Amino acid sequence: MRRAVSANAAAQRRRRARLTEAQRQAQAERNAAQQRARRQREAVREAEAARQRERANDDRVRQLNAERQREFRAAQEEHRQAELEANAARLRQRREEQEEAERQAELAEGARRHQQQRAAARARPASLAARRPAAVLSGEQVVEADNVGAMVKVCASCGALRWAGERATFCCAGGKVHLDPLPAPPPVLRRLWTDDTLEARTFRQYVRHLNSALALFSLSVREVPPPAGTGGYAPCVVVQGRLYHRIGPLEAPEDRPPSFAQIYISDPLAEDPEAEAAIRLGHVRLPAATSAAVQHRLLDLLGQLQAMLRQVNPWVHDFIMAAEILAQEVEHRQLIISVAARPAGQHAHRYNAPEGLREVAVLMGEEPGQHDLVLRRRAYGGTGVLQTIDERHRACDPIHFVLLFPLGTTGWHPKIDQAPQPGRERQRMVITLQFYAYRLQIRPHQDDSLHRAGRLFQEFVCMAYAKVEAIRLKYISTHQHEIRADLYQSVRDAVAADAEFGQQEQPEEGREQAGVPVVGRRVVLPATFTGGPRHMRQR
Repeated sequence: MRRAVSANAAAQRRRRARLTEAQRQAQAERNAAQQRARRQREAVREAEAARQRERANDDRVRQLNAERQREFRAAQEEHRQAELEANAARLRQRREEQEEAERQAELAEGARRHQQQRAAARARPASLAARRPAAVLSGEQVVEADNVGAMVKVCASCGALRWAGERATFCCAGGKVHLDPLPAPPPVLRRLWTDDTLEARTFRQYVRHLNSALALFSLSVREVPPPAGTGGYAPCVVVQGRLYHRIGPLEAPEDRPPSFAQIYISDPLAEDPEAEAAIRLGHVRLPAATSAAVQHRLLDLLGQLQAMLRQVNPWVHDFIMAAEILAQEVEHRQLIISVAARPAGQHAHRYNAPEGLREVAVLMGEEPGQHDLVLRRRAYGGTGVLQTIDERHRACDPIHFVLLFPLGTTGWHPKIDQAPQPGRERQRMVITLQFYAYRLQIRPHQDDSLHRAGRLFQEFVCMAYAKVEAIRLKYISTHQHEIRADLYQSVRDAVAADAEFGQQEQPEEGREQAGVPVVGRRVVLPATFTGGPRHMRQR
């Protein structure tokens, strides 16, 4: 019995040993699996850390490369800027050398011409009266020619042609002045400027008379007659004083026929163009020998031109509409044409031009400025019949020279800006001389109708020069302190003393006949004023 129990116990011990060994093996396997898993996790962590280190290294490399690229680009930009500055310096130096060479050549050419003129002046007769105008015009007496060469130089800034002896900045002040080109005239007017028909030749021969008949205001001037002994020959027009541009009320008085702008307004619908042309021709002083055939052709031309102006000229259109507006208002209503164009962005309550007006920038309900043009329906009160238009008004050129500016291109006014200049913050204005010097130049790719106008073009040039001189004199009279006129106090005292002495010596009723000056506000002309006494003495 005991032997059986011992066998069972041994069997149980063996079984427990086998179970313990299996557990130990299983535990060992589990431990081995855990170690393998831990090693795998550590390997993954190490791989991730390696990847992070690699990414960090890549980021550092990229940063270093970007920094090197920035430094390289900065060096390239610095090198490029240095090259640009060096090129600009070389261009400036070359341009200065060219300008200096051109200036020296112009000075040499001017000195040569001056020597030739002085030699020709010394070779002339002692008395210029020996030249008889009739002999010069007939060709019996030859006058020396002054050849300034061909017009072959082209301005790089504005494209104007100029002679070799002219200054390079004469046309556009070295690019400071830039004006819009004159538009081409309507076909009917262009045909009259260019064709060789009898009608076109008559138009060009009487172009000043036709322009005066079609103008919107009158031009008056005091002309000095030729001196005695010249047979009435006048090689040039001598003007004393200033030019006066005058305009009357829009409605003609009952006892007078309409004239100038009143003719357009008296028949706004052009119902009788023949009668209108006859009225215009009646205001023109034609030569006494003008034949009936020529007068008939002039009437036909006036009919064509006045129809053209009614169609394309904005000033004619606006004057007619202004008369209609004034006729609908109260008796003393007036329209004011501003000296400059309507400012951009101005509120409509000030420049409230009625609908349809294109060029007339009107100010209704305000007092006119010093240089504004006032349109009235009829003369009333103490306003007089005619109003003088200031030279600084933008309408002076287009409403007088209607055949030169048929589309109403405005003239000079004080609000024209110069082209922007690098390095200059304040923008200057275009002065009168610069405006007309630019406008009178010949440019191959622009319309040349202005230079085909013959005597009308000459009249325009004379009026432009008179305007330039008048505005310059006004500037001098109002800027005496800037030209340091106080340095001439002794001169003013002497003039005042002479005037006071003369007035004391002469009786009251005989001072004007005796030529005693009535001294008012004295103005000192600088030596730079061309034609002034000091300028002539210095020359």
